[in-house]
Amino acid sequence: MEQQSSPQSASSNGDTAKQEDSTKQASPGSEAAQKQDPKPPSKLKTLWTKLGLDPLTLMLMLKGSIPPTIAISMYQSRAVATQYSTLGYLVAIMSILGFAIMPRAKFLQTMALNIVATCLAAAVNLLALYCVTQARLHTTPTGRPLQGYNSSASAVCAIWLIIQIYLANVIRAARPQFQFPVIIYSIFVSVSCTYGVEFPNMVAAISFMRRLLEAFLTGFALATATNLFIFPVSSRKVVFKEMTGYLMCLSGMVKAQTAYMQSMETIDPVALRRKREEEQDGKDKSKAAKDSSSPLTTPASLKLAELLIKTIGLHTKLHADITPAKREFAFGKLEAHDLTTAWRLLRLIFVPVIGLSTSMNLIQRLAAELHWAEPGSTEEEENTRIEHLENLHFLMRQLHVPFARMSVAIDSAIQHVLITLELTKPPRKTPDEESKGDQPAPGSPTFVESYRSQVEDFYHSKKITLSEWCKEHEIPLPDDFFEATSAKPEQLLIQDEHRRERYQRQLFFTLYLEYLLYRASLAVLDLVQWVETRKQEGAFKSKKVIFPGSKTLHKWLRAVFGQEDLSNDGSYTAEMDSGGSEAVYLGEEFARRKDPEHLPPHNTRERVGEIIRRLPNFFRSDASAFGFRVVCATMTIAIICYLEASQAWFLKQRLLWAMIMVAISMSRTAGQSTFNFA
Repeated sequence: MEQQSSPQSASSNGDTAKQEDSTKQASPGSEAAQKQDPKPPSKLKTLWTKLGLDPLTLMLMLKGSIPPTIAISMYQSRAVATQYSTLGYLVAIMSILGFAIMPRAKFLQTMALNIVATCLAAAVNLLALYCVTQARLHTTPTGRPLQGYNSSASAVCAIWLIIQIYLANVIRAARPQFQFPVIIYSIFVSVSCTYGVEFPNMVAAISFMRRLLEAFLTGFALATATNLFIFPVSSRKVVFKEMTGYLMCLSGMVKAQTAYMQSMETIDPVALRRKREEEQDGKDKSKAAKDSSSPLTTPASLKLAELLIKTIGLHTKLHADITPAKREFAFGKLEAHDLTTAWRLLRLIFVPVIGLSTSMNLIQRLAAELHWAEPGSTEEEENTRIEHLENLHFLMRQLHVPFARMSVAIDSAIQHVLITLELTKPPRKTPDEESKGDQPAPGSPTFVESYRSQVEDFYHSKKITLSEWCKEHEIPLPDDFFEATSAKPEQLLIQDEHRRERYQRQLFFTLYLEYLLYRASLAVLDLVQWVETRKQEGAFKSKKVIFPGSKTLHKWLRAVFGQEDLSNDGSYTAEMDSGGSEAVYLGEEFARRKDPEHLPPHNTRERVGEIIRRLPNFFRSDASAFGFRVVCATMTIAIICYLEASQAWFLKQRLLWAMIMVAISMSRTAGQSTFNFA
């Protein structure tokens, strides 16, 4: 698999995950010496890290500016200016709306739909201009010139504009994948139906339509050439680097969780509260206000929360990018079904790792409810508070060693996956590392068996944790407790209901954390085994031309004109139209509403009745309401063009741009539309 440069999110998230201090995960008694902190980074480097910029991001920023720059530069030529006349600005606009920065598969699909929409708009609007010129011809008195204002021609133009804008935006609301084609169609319609009021005959209309179509297609050609030949980025390249950052984030989440639990071993909420009060009295008020949201907020918890947000964001983006990558024709090693399997296994790791982070919310909620950050007003309350804290400290100390060892093992397993998939290069071994020989290094043939034994050891260590917890709370366990036994749990616990409930919650919390980490380690083991299996099958020996299967192509064609699952889509379309990205597509049967009082049709007359019943359903649908709103917004501006007193002023002052802004900015939700306008 070819090496790729990381996108912005994958790079920043991967870097965050790799920067976790591995020395914190070392078990007690380790002989490894603590290294001194490195030299603090410079302000410029800190700013660069916060911005999340990397070489690929800068190249994409430059790449997006190339098509409109070329369009404006070429317009300086007299030959080009003569060819496009006053429509040259549309070349630059279409080169931007072509979105040359998209990955190749997404770009080609969107560009194909854009070209179809443009050609369809040219054909429909040529018919509209024919109707306009005929209306002008039949309402102009004989002997008078056909130029100038004509109310009939203006009315026909307005009708065609209303109908096309309405139908186009109904499709836009019902099928979010047509977001950009509908925007381009709307711009084409707006230009045609405003300038069309001036055309005296079809000769002028055909000449205008030819130049308009050429302007649109020239802009698309610039975007296509830029996408394919200047800093080309394939969907698979994006997905592979996102997978790299995603795996590093998952490893970093486990490390951050372990570090957070270690910070809870000796935490004193009262001392933390006093420290924040001192900070509020000093200069660092902003930091104190930020960290005072919870009595147990520590740097480790803030690090875990920050990494959690980045991991979820990258998970969402990878979910949106994996489908175009499977549909792409490519030259590489992993096939489309390999991407499907890898993404399924990654999601199995994601669930328990995210579940582990909920321990932070549980502990913070308990601290807020029991007022751990406030000394007790009585001796009994203070003793109760101290008892709760001591129990928390004991639990965290009990989980320290197994969690530290397992987090290191999971990190090594993820490194093994990255090395085997050729997403990262294997690290160079130092002489000390080569002389150890205790644990196989990631990427070695015997690593899988070594990691499996570590997972089994962690599973058996849960017995030790439970035995020590029961010993600490003076709960005797039978010798055969971990074997088949008929003893009931009630016989093993104390009789005090209040203490029993409190101890039970502590025990279940401990078992919950251990089980989640165990499930995460098993999910990582499944991924490691799959990668090793594909390696033994020879999947990584040489590159080959990869064609998507017939099933993938069939789904692609259905997705182009049908409904797609765009839930939490991190794509470009979702940013423009968040309303269309919230509905989860569950299949045709779930989309079809059942009517218990109306049976399915059985004959021709009933089928005709079904068609008639669909008409009112269509006009009262959300998509129809959105189309009507766009028509109202568009005609609020366009009406100026169709009145005699203001038509010349409209065309001279180019109010057409206001109509274009409506086409670009309107979306199904009022809030998103307002944001886009702003």
